Amino acid sequence: MKILIYGAGVIGSIFAVKLSLSGQNVTVLARGKRLEEIRDTGIVLRSPQIGKKESVRIRTIGSLSPEERYDYIFVVMQRTQVDSVLESLARNCTENIVFVVNTAAGYEQWQRTVGAERLLIGFPSAGGERRDGVVNYFVGRGLMRIFQTTTFGEINGQGTQRVAHLIAMFRRAGIPSVYCPDMDAWQKTHVAMVTSIANALYGHGCDNRRLAASRKDVREMVLGVKEGFAVLKKLGIRITPGKLAFWDLSTGILVLVFQVFMGTRLAEITMAKHCIAARPEMISLQEKFDRLIEKSGLKTPHIDFLRHNLIDIDE
Repeated sequence: MKILIYGAGVIGSIFAVKLSLSGQNVTVLARGKRLEEIRDTGIVLRSPQIGKKESVRIRTIGSLSPEERYDYIFVVMQRTQVDSVLESLARNCTENIVFVVNTAAGYEQWQRTVGAERLLIGFPSAGGERRDGVVNYFVGRGLMRIFQTTTFGEINGQGTQRVAHLIAMFRRAGIPSVYCPDMDAWQKTHVAMVTSIANALYGHGCDNRRLAASRKDVREMVLGVKEGFAVLKKLGIRITPGKLAFWDLSTGILVLVFQVFMGTRLAEITMAKHCIAARPEMISLQEKFDRLIEKSGLKTPHIDFLRHNLIDIDE
């Protein structure tokens, strides 16, 4: 298939390399220094767990032509960057545009701009950091899938052939992927989790091991997530996917579990490194989730406490 990855950050780089190595015809849209870097050296991935490197030369473009058609365009960027690319996407003739973007604000703007019939939603279980031209990365496999699996769906909840095709394509590329009939609920659930987790990390300078050593702050984080889920339930939004029911365990058990997990290298790669690079996005996500809190009418003292960590960073 002919694929465009619109965005060459960590996730875009992972998708580009894995899909290309699986036999797909991949193009990457990048700009500035990153565009020059990819043209000079290709995209280089490194797995911190095993030290293995994968390097691929990939076709690059600096802008999207209206006439150039792809089987799928994957928009892979932070929420704060998306608005600037919508008109370019609207002018292009590709029929399947997959927004792999963190949001709790729904999809109405994207539907109006690119057309509801072209819009698909996805979210990765992958991440890492880019340093000196190399992307140190992870892909969610094994135990990581308890928390999150790369997920795709239609905005109308239907199980379509095009979703089945892209899920099969990602699985062949070594990225475990699943279908969800309610991506809006999935993403709101995700934001309810990541805002409290990120804000707890910001309180410790994004040092996951320092956070792990503070039972008090891990407890605030767990209670913040529980409050976020209560907000969604009050608004009639189902916690999605269902495997996240483990958050119904007692606070004491969850605190013990997350103290252990936050002290691991996996937490550093999957959570702490992302928080360092994604502060503007986290501010935007918190603002969007605050609107849901206000709409619910619930009191959220633990979320309020954690939010100050994000505010203090920005001051």
